[in-house]
Amino acid sequence: MLKKQQIKTKESMQVKFHQFLRKFSHQFSLPVFKYMSDMCLGIMKSKSVIINKIAQQLCEDISLKKTCERLYRNSRSDTMAERLQSCIIGEQSKGLNSETAIIVDDSDLIKTSSRKMEGLKKVRDGSTGAVDQLGYDLVNIIACQPETEGYQIKPISSDLVSLEIDEDSLIQITQDRMVDIMVASGNRGVFVFDRGYDKRSMFNFFNEHACDFIVRSMASRGLIVDDIETSFDKVAKSVKLNTTITSTSGTDSFKCGAKRVKLRLDSHPKKHPTTMEVWLIVARYIPKDNKKKAGFFYFLCDFPNQDISKEQVIRKSINMYRLRWKIEEVHRHIKQDYGWEKMQLMTYTGLKNLNQLLLLAMCYVYSLKSFAYELLANFPHIMGYSTRLWKQIYDFIYYRLANVLQHCFAYVTRYKILEYGGKWVESQQLILPCLKNGGM
Repeated sequence: MLKKQQIKTKESMQVKFHQFLRKFSHQFSLPVFKYMSDMCLGIMKSKSVIINKIAQQLCEDISLKKTCERLYRNSRSDTMAERLQSCIIGEQSKGLNSETAIIVDDSDLIKTSSRKMEGLKKVRDGSTGAVDQLGYDLVNIIACQPETEGYQIKPISSDLVSLEIDEDSLIQITQDRMVDIMVASGNRGVFVFDRGYDKRSMFNFFNEHACDFIVRSMASRGLIVDDIETSFDKVAKSVKLNTTITSTSGTDSFKCGAKRVKLRLDSHPKKHPTTMEVWLIVARYIPKDNKKKAGFFYFLCDFPNQDISKEQVIRKSINMYRLRWKIEEVHRHIKQDYGWEKMQLMTYTGLKNLNQLLLLAMCYVYSLKSFAYELLANFPHIMGYSTRLWKQIYDFIYYRLANVLQHCFAYVTRYKILEYGGKWVESQQLILPCLKNGGM
């Protein structure tokens, strides 16, 4: 019985994969779309971004060398990355709402042993903080949507950047992507940033585009209260911490307060400066024991698209910022499970194309969390949860989903599926060589 359910689930995963890709087919010619499908399938089967390993998993009726040559040749397209990125943002931004945290963060791809890859520069290693290794910068954006049980993560955008080649700065590229997301989503969702984005250029952007945002503050700027610019510390100390916030798990609690202040948007002091109003949130962590310090942290935020009270502002800021760590988990997952840093194409264009194809594959992988319960029931040996811990499927389970997907696609060698119209047709299903008639 379990074997029949597993076969049915494998077929379902294959159908879902092709239906997901069909959403992007109208933007590309048939050969390019076939290349995109091959690359995504190869990435998920091999759990690698190395072209040779991807080609091995395609099991084509030609030599491995010719398969690699075909993949390399198609990776040189000058327009693929930009067009695919636009399609992904348009698709993944659907369904965002006022409770969605759109988390923006930068990362890096360290290429320790590379010397001849185009566009290499010294980048900051996020693990050590040192700026002494060659590589590329990354600007990544994901959406995190809280649900009744757990949350849903949607990768939205990823830019591989070489400042040796790109004319725009990282901030400008980040703002361009944010504009794309606002247009695609109707300016829904709340942008969430760490302290590195506490810059006047970002607040000028927020003010111009009237978007909802939460930025963790570096507490190093002056704040304007009653038309007088005062030090951050003095203003923060005047905020009364009269609201208590407890985390969903009940393990953490915070004493919080909020105050309406103004930020100077001009780069230097003026008699009549350009300003914007924001909320200053002051929060103090309350440890359950005396071993941990009760540290303070601060947020600058505003929600011009939402009519909410002061207490709701505080709760939304604390709860949404706590989701920011999810993007760090996504970075770690893709680097560990799919070898993000092992991309080896020599051309900068090829690297950008490969990065977008990896993002496309991850969009599908991360969408499968909606079917986590079904996958747990049919593949308990891969999902690896005990009866007591099964509710962990609502947490960060993407490592296990990647393993299940690799297992489901292990024997898939060709795909001839048309647009799914609500009716199973044998000739439209992916053929599994080990199963007669694809297991139907």
